[in-house]
Order: sequence, then C-alpha cells, then structure tokens
Amino acid sequence: MLNMMLVLLGLLSASAGHDPAAAVDSAPLLSVKLVLEQQTSSKLSSMSEDSTASTVDDFHSMGDVTLYDNRESVVRKKGKPLSVNKDTYSGYTEYQYEDIAVGLYEDLVYYVHVGSSPTKIKVNGKWMTLQKQSLLKAFGEPDFEAEDGDVYIRGYAAIKIYRDPENGSVIGVDLFDTIAS
Repeated sequence: MLNMMLVLLGLLSASAGHDPAAAVDSAPLLSVKLVLEQQTSSKLSSMSEDSTASTVDDFHSMGDVTLYDNRESVVRKKGKPLSVNKDTYSGYTEYQYEDIAVGLYEDLVYYVHVGSSPTKIKVNGKWMTLQKQSLLKAFGEPDFEAEDGDVYIRGYAAIKIYRDPENGSVIGVDLFDTIAS
C-alpha cells in the first residue's frame, strides 16, 4: 500500500504544472524508485520455501504444469519424461517425471499428480508444505471431504490431497480439471 502511495505521489508531483522532461530527472521519482527497489529486494530475500502468503483463489499449476498445457509445452517445461504409459482403453497417456506425473487426454493436460508421500507441493509457482496449518492458511477448509482425502475446488480446477486411511498421512496430491472428470 505504501508503495502505491509513493508511486502515486511521485506521478502527481511530476504532472502538477512541471515540465515532464524535468520531472523524469527529479529527485522525488528517484527516491520512489530506490524505495521500491529496496522493498522488492528485501521481500525476495526474506521469502522462505513455504511462501504462500495468503489464500489461494485459483489453481493454475502444480509442479509448474498447468491444466491448459499441451503435450509440447509439458515437454518444454519438464523435459523428456522418464516413461510414457498409454492406456489404450481410455485413451489417456501419462508422462512420468521424477517429481510429478502428468496425465494427458487428446494432447491436453487432464491432471498433474505428486505421489510417494510428498511433504510439499508447488502450487501456482509457490512452494507449500502439506501440514494442516499450511493447507488451512492457503486453501481454507476443504470443499469436500472424501474417504481417501480432502478436495479443494477453485472454479473449474480442483486439488485433492489423498490420505492414508489408517494414519491420515498424505500419500499423494492431484490437480485436475473438474469438468473433464
């Protein structure tokens, strides 16, 4: 908020009857620029791995793969998959990577899966731990509680956190398109 006020003040003082060319070289704008640069660099340096600052209002990506990616963009982002498994009955193809599995249908991403009992996930470019408090802070209460996990819905996308029914530990996480499921 302070940043916006400083920028607005700088812009208003530059246009209040002054020569625009002189205003560009003026000290107030230089001060605003320095303050903004200092604040930005201090915020970047203080970011931790669990950098979810507020609730997640929509689900764009998980593991840097989005639900609107196609086969080519997945390979461009993640590289050559370790394995490719095609289900001839359903028509789905799954690309296995070290950190995620990407399910494709008709050349478009249908789901992104993180398995092997993950402790953290990367949603919308931000890492978050899969601890209850972190999930509550980022996603709020689950929209649906299933026998095998919790579901969080944002528009046409959802994240399901699969839990072991015996001890409640996280055993996998899916980002998927609710329309296609």
